[in-house]
Amino acid sequence: MNVFIMRHGEAEPNADIDAKRELTPQGRDDIAQMAVDYKAALSQIDTIWASPYIRAQQTAQLLSQHLSKPVVTQSFLPPNGNPIDTLAALETHRDETILVVSHQPLVGILVDGLASLEPGRYRMGTGALACLTTTVYANGCCDLEWLHQPASIQPVHS
Repeated sequence: MNVFIMRHGEAEPNADIDAKRELTPQGRDDIAQMAVDYKAALSQIDTIWASPYIRAQQTAQLLSQHLSKPVVTQSFLPPNGNPIDTLAALETHRDETILVVSHQPLVGILVDGLASLEPGRYRMGTGALACLTTTVYANGCCDLEWLHQPASIQPVHS
C-alpha cells in the first residue's frame, strides 16, 4: 500500500497567529501544478488528511478540487504533531491510500522515520510531495519511492 505525504504550499510569512497563515498566489499555483503533474499517481488515494491550519486546509482543498477526493481535518497534524499519533491513525486506515497534508517538522520526521532515512537528508520544501510504500506503518518499514518539489522551488547548491 502507498501513503503520500505533502507539505503545504508556500504561505504568507506573517499572520496574527501561525495557524491563520494563508497560501500565497505562488503557493496556490505550485499546488495546482503538482496536482496536475501527479494526477495519475494521486488518483489512487481514497482520502486527503489535512492539518487544521489554514495553509494546509487550502492546500488540501486545491488538491481535492483537482482529484475529486474528500478532505478530512485531523487534529494530530499540526507542525509539532506527534508522529506516533499519525502512524497510529494510518494503521487504523491501512486499507485506504491516504494523502497527508501537513507541515515541517512533522512531514520531514514522518518521511525520514518511515523510510529509515538520515534525518534531514531529503528536503520537504513547501509543496513537496513524497510517495512511500509499506505493508505496515512503523519506523523503518517503508520505502521512499519518490520525493518531488514544485518546479518553482530551485534546488539548493552547496
